[in-house]
Amino acid sequence: MKRLLLLIFVFLYFSGNLLSLNDTIVIEEKNDSIPESVYQLVLLKNKDEIIPFTGLEESWFSCFIAGELSYFGDRMRDYQEMDVDSFPLDSILEKRLLRESENKKKRLVLGINSDCDDASLRSSVTDFVKEHPTVVVFFGSPEDLGEWDGLSSAEVLLLSEKNDSICQDHAAQALFGGIGIQGKLQKEIPGMYAKGHGIETQGGLRFEYTQPDSLGLNGDRLNERIDSVVNQAIGQKAFPGCQILMAVNGKVILRKSYGYHTYDKKQKVQNADLYDLASVTKISGPLPLLMQLNGAGVLDLDRPFSDYWSDWKNRLFHCSNKDTLTLRQILAHQARLVPYLGFWRETKQDGSFKRRFYRLEASPKFPYEVGEHLYLKERFKNKIYRLIRRSDLLPEAEYRYSGLSFLVYPEMISQMTGISYEELLYSEVYRPLGATRLVYNPLNKGFSQRNIPPTEVDLFYRESQVHGRVHDEAAAVLGGVSGNAGLFGNANDLGKLMQMYLNMGQYGGQQIIPHSVVEEFIAVQYPENENRRGLGFDKPLLDNKETDSDAAYPARGASQSSFGHSGFTGTFVWMDPASRVLYIFLSNRVFPTRENVALYDLNVRTSVQQILYDALEEAY
Repeated sequence: MKRLLLLIFVFLYFSGNLLSLNDTIVIEEKNDSIPESVYQLVLLKNKDEIIPFTGLEESWFSCFIAGELSYFGDRMRDYQEMDVDSFPLDSILEKRLLRESENKKKRLVLGINSDCDDASLRSSVTDFVKEHPTVVVFFGSPEDLGEWDGLSSAEVLLLSEKNDSICQDHAAQALFGGIGIQGKLQKEIPGMYAKGHGIETQGGLRFEYTQPDSLGLNGDRLNERIDSVVNQAIGQKAFPGCQILMAVNGKVILRKSYGYHTYDKKQKVQNADLYDLASVTKISGPLPLLMQLNGAGVLDLDRPFSDYWSDWKNRLFHCSNKDTLTLRQILAHQARLVPYLGFWRETKQDGSFKRRFYRLEASPKFPYEVGEHLYLKERFKNKIYRLIRRSDLLPEAEYRYSGLSFLVYPEMISQMTGISYEELLYSEVYRPLGATRLVYNPLNKGFSQRNIPPTEVDLFYRESQVHGRVHDEAAAVLGGVSGNAGLFGNANDLGKLMQMYLNMGQYGGQQIIPHSVVEEFIAVQYPENENRRGLGFDKPLLDNKETDSDAAYPARGASQSSFGHSGFTGTFVWMDPASRVLYIFLSNRVFPTRENVALYDLNVRTSVQQILYDALEEAY
């Protein structure tokens, strides 16, 4: 009965509280900071306040383009993964449209370039808008719009009086609430809308994509400084390529890809490419779910963790030295847990894979694909849990980084909620954010190796090039789905999650994690023990401001309230509430070998971070 009540309580919490719109953060805009193109966007109709779009997890999006509107389609995909197809639709697209949108709320967006006007296209548009609930964005003059019959029956009608790249970009941003809409009609559209008509919306709901100069920064100088550091590091083979994202006050001022997937320079890094996030997984996978459970009152930070993970509880013939450890101690790396255990070594002997653990084909008993045509036994995870339970504790209660507990969180979360960890993570965190390019096992989710830079040539465990599968061995033997590593993502979608943290749990009109929970998790927990850590999150060195720049962590410009995490593959994320700064750096520095430590020697990640702080200081 207790377990049933717990599951009901968690279900009600996830289905109700997380979707509340009551705690929306509104970012105030000064009129002189609003781009001129915003006033050239006029929202003529907005049935049921459909835009800015909310409830992304409940919606199915598809975008159709009549004419050349490439900038519009590209920016739409920055907010939400969707197909962008030419209009009018062929019969195959029509059938797919009906099939794929059956079980979700349809969000069909039709962008029309008035330059491509002809009678046949007008007729097709009119029929489509009458048959389907449609958001229409019309790029052309009010006079042009007046000549198109049937558009007034659209659920949303947005007019962009210009059709340049900036207006296309801003129209897409306005649909998702990245920017607000302020425009009014300067003249009447006879029979449709009066002069002065225009519905206003507010921005700041999601990322705004803009230029550094819009915030008073010297954009050219900022880019030159970053280019210099990154290109020098690539030249010294610290990493083959990288992605960088910087945002200030929810405005993305820099999103840039450098270099190539590998040193042969055959494939350039693209903004959409997925990097192995390594330990950034810790704050991107299990941590947001643990925070939600804590906010729901079903996970107490100061109760013994064994109350939730019974494998650590002392019972008859079942001894554990971890029975009294609390989740607060564990998440702050203050629980005396050893840093690492080489589980994979149990599966090999004299350099060969043990037959009892591996098969060359997948089956229910051997489901975990650790390498190409190499599948590990499902029950091996029980051995992992047993080895963790039996592992020694360090003698002193002091700060010692350990990833062991993160290996058990996915299973624990699944047991507590009755929902699989992956399903819960996607439905309650990533989909509401529009972060569909945050995934475990991307090769099984429709992504190609061409979209994923490779990591290490693994000569001691998998004996192959690791490419599209998790680099971390502990996560690999758990089938790639773990709390310590395993996530892949790009800087843009990872940035949405990190901006949610920076917004104290809010993004896209939803309070995804309670404000008070975020505040507690990002605070230093044991400063009296010279432990800088928050709960799951890393924090600056306690004396970072007084530390030499070469030894500082992170950049010296970061405030003591800032927080983030780094990853072994060369990844780094950091958020600073004091300056509202978000910084993401993704790379594959372990290609072709983890022995390459030039990324650390050159202080690339924090040097780039400091460039942003310097630019802000110069401007303000």
